Amino acid sequence: MDKKSWSRLGLVGGMLLIAVFFSIPSHYFGDNWLGRQAQKFKVTLGLDLAGGTELDYKIDLSDAIAQNNDDDPRNNVNLNNIAESVRDALEKRVNPAGVGEIVVKRSQVDDEQHVLIQMPPSSNVEQAKQDASRDNRLEFFEEVPELAEAKKEEIRGILTKLQNGADWDKTVEKLKSNEKDIITQSFEKRWADSIHDPKIAEKITSAKAGTIIPEVLDTQTEMEYTMGEDGSLQVNSLPKQVLAIIKVTENKEKSREKKVEPSVKAEHILFAYPGAMRAGDDVKYKSEEEAKTEAERVLQQLKDEGTENFAEFAKKYSTESAAQTTGGDLGEFTPGKMVKEFDDEVFSVEEPGLIDHVVKTPFGYHIINVLEKKEGTTETVQDREVSYELLGWDKSNALWKKTELGGKQLENATVGFNDAGQPLVNLLFNDEGGDLFAEITGRVAERKCDGGVCRLGIKVGGQWITQPTVRKKIIGRQAQITGNFTFESAKKLADGLNLGAIDAPVKLSGQLTIEPSLGQDQLKKSLKAGAFGLIATMIFMIIMYNFAGFIAAIALAMYAGLYIAILKVWPESFGGPIVLSLAGIAGIALSIGLAVDGNILIFERIKEELAKKRSLAESIELGFDRAWTAIYDSNMTTLITCLILFNLGSAMIKGFAITLIVGTLLSMFTAVTLSRNILRLIIRIKSFNNAKLLFGHKNPAAPRKAVAKKSKTKK
Repeated sequence: MDKKSWSRLGLVGGMLLIAVFFSIPSHYFGDNWLGRQAQKFKVTLGLDLAGGTELDYKIDLSDAIAQNNDDDPRNNVNLNNIAESVRDALEKRVNPAGVGEIVVKRSQVDDEQHVLIQMPPSSNVEQAKQDASRDNRLEFFEEVPELAEAKKEEIRGILTKLQNGADWDKTVEKLKSNEKDIITQSFEKRWADSIHDPKIAEKITSAKAGTIIPEVLDTQTEMEYTMGEDGSLQVNSLPKQVLAIIKVTENKEKSREKKVEPSVKAEHILFAYPGAMRAGDDVKYKSEEEAKTEAERVLQQLKDEGTENFAEFAKKYSTESAAQTTGGDLGEFTPGKMVKEFDDEVFSVEEPGLIDHVVKTPFGYHIINVLEKKEGTTETVQDREVSYELLGWDKSNALWKKTELGGKQLENATVGFNDAGQPLVNLLFNDEGGDLFAEITGRVAERKCDGGVCRLGIKVGGQWITQPTVRKKIIGRQAQITGNFTFESAKKLADGLNLGAIDAPVKLSGQLTIEPSLGQDQLKKSLKAGAFGLIATMIFMIIMYNFAGFIAAIALAMYAGLYIAILKVWPESFGGPIVLSLAGIAGIALSIGLAVDGNILIFERIKEELAKKRSLAESIELGFDRAWTAIYDSNMTTLITCLILFNLGSAMIKGFAITLIVGTLLSMFTAVTLSRNILRLIIRIKSFNNAKLLFGHKNPAAPRKAVAKKSKTKK
């Protein structure tokens, strides 16, 4: 055989081996390596055949209802439309590829709107929960410093009411129900020096028990955490800057043994570089190597000249903005106040003085001069034990005004990298978004804030992601979200933004196991019907087309085997696995008919060419070529219809559509490619190079030119 024939044999043989391997149930291979490999691949059954899990999500329409109940009828929204959009968004999240046979439908319980997500056993329930509850809201905020003072004035009004006798607990409950940025903390019997903010510690210890401090305090909440049973620390909330009202509930003087922690006074010069923590893109030193080299040079100069002018060196070389006023002075601090690398160096020195090497931390390279060091001691002191309650308003929200720009104007989000190779998320807005972005950045650039330049804030899912400064108006449809991203976290954020936000919050209110609606009996009947249909089709082809019909039957059997292989190996990267429901089985059965239809068109064309006295080999080639246009057109119309069903249909319709799409494409391959190559190989065998045997058509006569020669000789 020539090279082409070997290639054809390899193709047919390879497809046959794949079809046979995946068609045979894994237990037939036994408990060996081949059997264990076969067990990894299984056909995944849908809800109607195998049951699964149902997640019940309650839609929180409280904001929409409140909007409808306000005084402005222009704010009214359609609750039914919101509930339907939530259902659509959840379906897009838990079944993005549309091949998972996941049913997402609405339900009503009394006056509550719910969404039910029903998933077959193959689905990742925990991942679905995460995807369903993920908050992907993209919001842009502009910094408006005047808002903080306005908020402070509003809080002073609440403070006045409390001082005039308003009930503390009732006031707090009312505020928490009406405002989202309210933060409350309660502290029981703590020593004054354990209060993190010395300014409010002084005010609390000076106040009488049962009184409210008569001013709005600019302070920070404390981190809240709980200890797990295994001793692990679980953080419940991180510190936040707040505008606060404080009520002192207890204030007593007591004596106690006080452990005085070791402390140091130090000053430093920071050499930051692109990619270091909190370093801007316009940082003085353009690379880590440049920052380190300059730090070592300045350190040597300080060693040579002494540290008397350390503050002037800090103002000249430090990349820390505060150094211009502080001269790099860090004051007195105890262990844990600085990053670990910094702490390790300053608390390990035996005597105060200039540390003889540069110190690297996540912020960059430091030159450190230890001014004073105190060892830890224990002493008996008179201290005040206090209890108090804090009512706070998140200050970060008070500074910011939400803009019209958000997820609705986002066209797509992609992962990119900055010049230092750090991952970031690129945003592309539509035309409206581009105009809004230019307008907003123009407003922000014209303002003056405490730090000099005002900022543009970006939140995703209600959490701050970045707050870059804006120095000039930015024209265009593109923006970037930067942060301490890994590639995986940046991709997750981009994917979430592309999925979009949900119009109303959802909360998981129930989870249960659901039984199959049809079960094994219906599955067996459906498979039996499909098998009988396949066999009947094979018999029909053999009767109509002789041995060529037998070849078509082989191709049809390979089609069935290859289809099973596709069902078993469809990858997750393409939304897999394909989940097989009863509707999907119907799609497969219909595609079998399409496969046979292709063979019939081809064989009829071949018979037409044989009737024109062409050779068998030539008739086969022409038959396939001339039938192809009809096969292509008929299958294309089927595929177009399936694509419409897949994009617009429900989960059940999508299941039917995807199996028919796969079956249609596979039938074109088996009917055209496999059948053609099998016929080409068969006619190379002399005994099978026979039109009557293959198609029931007598062999074509010899070519006309040869016949004319014989006639002339006879004469």
